[in-house]
Amino acid sequence: MALEIINDIPVDAVKVYTDGSKNDSDCTGSGIYIKTYNQEFKIQRRNPDFCSVFLSELIANNIDEGLDSLSSFSCSNAIWILTDSLSSIQHLANWHRVRDSTGMNILNKLKSLSASYLIHLQWIPSHVNIRGNEIADAFAKAGADDASAPSASLTYLELFSRFKSRNKTIWLIPPVHHWYQGCRPGGCLSIDCNRHDQTTLTRFLSGHIRSLTFSDNSKCFEICPKCIAEQATPDHILACLGLSKQDLVSNLVLTLDFFRVHRLMDLI
Repeated sequence: MALEIINDIPVDAVKVYTDGSKNDSDCTGSGIYIKTYNQEFKIQRRNPDFCSVFLSELIANNIDEGLDSLSSFSCSNAIWILTDSLSSIQHLANWHRVRDSTGMNILNKLKSLSASYLIHLQWIPSHVNIRGNEIADAFAKAGADDASAPSASLTYLELFSRFKSRNKTIWLIPPVHHWYQGCRPGGCLSIDCNRHDQTTLTRFLSGHIRSLTFSDNSKCFEICPKCIAEQATPDHILACLGLSKQDLVSNLVLTLDFFRVHRLMDLI
C-alpha cells in the first residue's frame, strides 16, 4: 500500500526523504534528501552521542536547512515527507501530547509551511530499494561516522536513557569478589547435592550456623573439635581446615566433604 502511494506522488511535488542511524560506537546521525523533478538537496548531520535512533529520526525531520529550504523550491503546492520511522509519525500525529523541543520545532515549521503547501507525512518501508530512502540512509550513516562535534545537546530523556543503559550494564555484571559470590541469594541452590547439604552450606555462608548462640549481645560458638583451642566460627573453621573463602566459593562440594571428614556437620 505504501509503495503504491509513493508511486502515485505527482512528479512536480517535493519529496523529502529522512532517516536516522546509529553505529556501534553509540554515535548517531541524521540524513535528509530532498528531490523535485529538476532539483536535489542533500544534508547529513552528526547528532549527540548516545542519542536514540528515534530522536535521530525526529532530528532528520527537523533539520533547519531542509525544512527552511522547502519554500524556495519551485514545485506544485504539495510536499511529501517520507520516512521509514513509524514511531516518529505516530509521535507527531499525537501533536497535542508533544512536549519535547524537537517535536515542537517540527510541528511549528510544518504549520508555517502548511499555509502555502499541502503537507503529507508518509511512512515508507526501509531497505526495499527506494532510491530516496537509500540516499537518506547513507547520509545518516555518514553523519554518525562524522568526527566533528555533535550539532545539538542531549535532552533530559536522552540523558536519562543514557545513564539508565549504563547502570543496567553495570548491574548485569556481578562483582567478582568472594563475598558476593558466597552471599548472593540462592547461591547454593545451583549445587548438585541434596537439600540437607544445600541448607548446611547456606547456613555456613551466612554465618548463622547451628552452634551460634548469643550471650550479652555477643556471638558465641562452640569450641572447635579439630584444634580444641578456639571457637568454631565460620572463619576459624576455614582457617583450621586450611581453606580460604575463595575455595569455599569455587568448590563448595569439596568444602562439604572436608566438613564431613572432620565431623563438623553437627556444628554447622
